[in-house]
Amino acid sequence: MPSRRAFTLIELLASIAIIGLLAGLLVPLTGAARNKARAAQCLSNMRQVGAATLLYVNEHRGRLPSISHLRSAGVSYSWTETLQPYVGPDFIGRCPSRPDHIAKVTYGWNDLLVSSVGEGLSFGVCRTPSATLMLAEIPEGYTTEHVHFSGAARGVTPAFFRTNVRVDVHGSASNYLFVDGHVSLLGWTDIQTRLAASQSTLVYP
Repeated sequence: MPSRRAFTLIELLASIAIIGLLAGLLVPLTGAARNKARAAQCLSNMRQVGAATLLYVNEHRGRLPSISHLRSAGVSYSWTETLQPYVGPDFIGRCPSRPDHIAKVTYGWNDLLVSSVGEGLSFGVCRTPSATLMLAEIPEGYTTEHVHFSGAARGVTPAFFRTNVRVDVHGSASNYLFVDGHVSLLGWTDIQTRLAASQSTLVYP
């Protein structure tokens, strides 16, 4: 019976090198797949908010949710509380790609969709609901749950937008929820183009 030939040192080292090379190729692929899954979960979270908002509008005479920092009694509240009956108690308003963000949610509401006292605008006021942002990713260090576009005295410029919105959560893009309930993954170039459009409704309803 012939004896089995043992691996030589060179063959063993070559095998180890091949395994290392394959592992090096697989790790980026695994990371990319994980990032893609997180982006999809984030999109699903936002889509859930969109569906909840449309239910709210239908039950409140066509008005978008009232969002403000203070109730008349001086108690803070947010869109997450306003919409909780529609999204359920287990809703997580956080992007899975941002587990360390300091606020309880990572999504900010477009404050131009409410009046100066926090009352939700009429859905019918929105000229193009499919082109106007309702929810966007808030930047690192942002503790509020609103995107304060109303603070732009001379209009929302690209620089002002980037100060108030995180535009690169998922690689070079972020998810955005629009007033009509749809969600899009958009890159920064696309956002700039929409902001620069004549009579842009990206942030102004």
